[in-house]
Amino acid sequence: MIVEPGEVRRAVGRDLDAWILAAQAEHDSFVTKEAVQEATEQERKEYGKRPLPMLNVWSRTSEDHRKCRSCIAGNFQQLDPAAQRWTAQAEPSSIFATAKMAAVRGWSVSKLDVKGAFLNAPLPKDELILVQPPKQWVDWGIVGKDVVWRLRRAVYGLRQSPKWWSDERDHRLKELQFTVGSDTYCLKQNDADSQVWMINRVPPCGRAGA
Repeated sequence: MIVEPGEVRRAVGRDLDAWILAAQAEHDSFVTKEAVQEATEQERKEYGKRPLPMLNVWSRTSEDHRKCRSCIAGNFQQLDPAAQRWTAQAEPSSIFATAKMAAVRGWSVSKLDVKGAFLNAPLPKDELILVQPPKQWVDWGIVGKDVVWRLRRAVYGLRQSPKWWSDERDHRLKELQFTVGSDTYCLKQNDADSQVWMINRVPPCGRAGA
């Protein structure tokens, strides 16, 4: 359940402690994944504009587990409206066809979720984006008052993040190889749908074959 920021700000006692712990955990995930680093004076001057603000989205589960998810207010960005800013996904027809084939052939079907997916994608080396940490984190002493961060990874809310994650994901899948018994396998993008990946056996010469 989503919780309004005002309710979080008015929290006291153990309720407040629980929200602070959730915010600290989110902050620590940013640091652990090296998603941000404190901007230098030179980077602030080079950026030459106001850092993008970060916001918190608060939620609470039925078991009263608190979550804090921080994102960038990407609506403040000024970007080319024609530029690609989405994550490529498999076409619905491809998913339906694959599910049908799996049912006919008796294949097992499973799924997985990539936790904090965007944070796995590094920013391009020449991309300088500065952000202001969430005000609530500053008020609670989690982040210093005058701290400005330079982004190192694709944070949610940034308009380019979906594409950067898509590029990073596809790059990693193309490099992936695994061994079953004495055979090595890799993944190959389908020509008709780039987000359908086929498992190919790698011959001894190193080139993927059917």
